[in-house]
Amino acid sequence: MNLLRKLLPALFFSAIFHTSVFAIDCGLSWSVFSAEGKPYVEISFEISAASVTFKPVDTLNLQASVDVLLLLKQGDKVVNYEKYRLQSPLVSLPRTLLDLKRLAVPGNGEYTLELSLQDAHDAENNATLTRNISILIGNGLYMSELQLLRQVSPAENPENPFVKNGLYMEPLPFNFYDRDATAMTFYAEVYNAEKVIPAGTPYVVRYMIDEELGNGQRKQVSLGNQRKKPMANDRVLVQLDISKLPSGNYFLQVELYNHLNELINVRNLSFQRSNPFLDINNITNADLKKQFVSELNEKDLRYCLRALSPLQRGTEVETIRTILKSGDTTQMQFFVFRWFAERSPNNPREAYEQFLELANAVDKKFYTAYGYGFENDRGRIFMKYGKPDDMIHVEDEPSAPPYEIWIYYNFPRTNQKNVKFLFYNPTLAGEDYVLLHSTARGEINNPRWERELYKRNANDQQEGDDYNSSTTMKRNIYRNARVYFEDL
Repeated sequence: MNLLRKLLPALFFSAIFHTSVFAIDCGLSWSVFSAEGKPYVEISFEISAASVTFKPVDTLNLQASVDVLLLLKQGDKVVNYEKYRLQSPLVSLPRTLLDLKRLAVPGNGEYTLELSLQDAHDAENNATLTRNISILIGNGLYMSELQLLRQVSPAENPENPFVKNGLYMEPLPFNFYDRDATAMTFYAEVYNAEKVIPAGTPYVVRYMIDEELGNGQRKQVSLGNQRKKPMANDRVLVQLDISKLPSGNYFLQVELYNHLNELINVRNLSFQRSNPFLDINNITNADLKKQFVSELNEKDLRYCLRALSPLQRGTEVETIRTILKSGDTTQMQFFVFRWFAERSPNNPREAYEQFLELANAVDKKFYTAYGYGFENDRGRIFMKYGKPDDMIHVEDEPSAPPYEIWIYYNFPRTNQKNVKFLFYNPTLAGEDYVLLHSTARGEINNPRWERELYKRNANDQQEGDDYNSSTTMKRNIYRNARVYFEDL
């Protein structure tokens, strides 16, 4: 059984797709688990598409075949083995092959795992990998080795070899997370907890990620733990956010503590992370040409930049104006790509597409004859803060132009509650609403907003006759803005 993953380019050599000039490139990982007290080794391996031969089987399809020999030895004695031919499904382009096998072992001891691969279409293309395995599972509290996973999902086919405990768990034999990865998932099992830990008393699994700095130095970048109740063959499945981890080498360590907070087991492994867009300032023009922004024409770029303008702070607003005025499409591409790569370094294209969907909807909803819908005040606020939790629209007060009050019950941008915006249409022209007042920090705050809204009755002050200092209007059945603004 195999699973095909990442699409990779192929080179044409006569009638055979073959990119291998060296040995088969294979990633191998293993973990020792236990079933009903008997240990077994779970072995996963991944073969790079570029290192094996994909041979045409008809005018449309290709197929690769690799002869696999798995040996589990104790000294010179073979205690278990698997020998089979791994064949890819019919594909149009070469793709990575992934496989998983489980081999039972007689018991505790020192073993050698040997994996031999032979390209069925190239006698000179082969590889052999060996790993030393130490097995020591007793009656005490014990944690298995760690298994890195590429993805986890509910199982649809229980017969699939990647299914375990009701979950589809795809392994990651190369221990490498590319730029598309946003999470690192690891799996382990804990045995005998129900035998050695008092019922109802929790034990702890602690996990941490360190960045390898070189010269034996490390820096901790992530830390967490799980408190678990003792049960037979307990599972540890943890997902950690790695979207903001820069490219580099990392070290995962998982520690098992009993109910007395005594350290019982330590498991660790290394992994690599590639995140080239995290430091966007290192992106070159050549890199830019490979990204989604190279597919956008000048009209698309200008539209996106104008939609991004409401979200900018400080000098970035002027930067966009300068870029738009210059007409330099390369600068436009860089700004757009930088914006979305900084927010979603693993998938800037998807972030752009989601933003464009929002911008189009806002433009349509708040469109006026004076510009895009996201360029007027209502559209700008919607783009910055999202859809309001509640809204009041009023256009039947004789002494006021049409107005709207937007309410945000929770406003994380400034950590405020019950933030309100008041827009009004003083010109009565279409949907050209202007922001008159807001309680949000950083937005227009106009103490005289009620005077401005009802200025047709400028002398109808709430108290006194001082027109210059008065900020409010007398209450009236046709003058309800303050009631709405203060009581909602």
